[in-house]
Amino acid sequence: MPQLDVMTFFSQFFWFSLMFSCFYLFLAYYILPIISLNLKLRKRLLDIFAKDINNKKFSMSNLLFTYDNTLLKVLTFFRLYIVKVLFFSDSWLLLNLSKISLSFFSSSNVNYVTTISEKNFTPFVLNCLFKIK
Repeated sequence: MPQLDVMTFFSQFFWFSLMFSCFYLFLAYYILPIISLNLKLRKRLLDIFAKDINNKKFSMSNLLFTYDNTLLKVLTFFRLYIVKVLFFSDSWLLLNLSKISLSFFSSSNVNYVTTISEKNFTPFVLNCLFKIK
């Protein structure tokens, strides 16, 4: 069997072990915490929902109101969280882009602006000066 060939078995086993370990670490550090957080949030929401139902007189309108209220709280929380993440990522991106632009691409930016101004501004000026009526 070519899979158990003595010459290639060690390299195949090595690469399989390496890739499997990398995949396992990726799952353990990135995917599983997200799943765990999701399950904890669901449990917390169910607890809040059950507590609200038990505190109020049970009726369909109260149940729908409680559900809507809980959903509004969750969506408000996630909206604020997403806005905060977008704000920080946007400010980080603008800061780093300006640093990169000033450090690495300063001469190319000057050349670009010069070229664009020559290509766009010169025909405009000539057109304004020599308007054909």
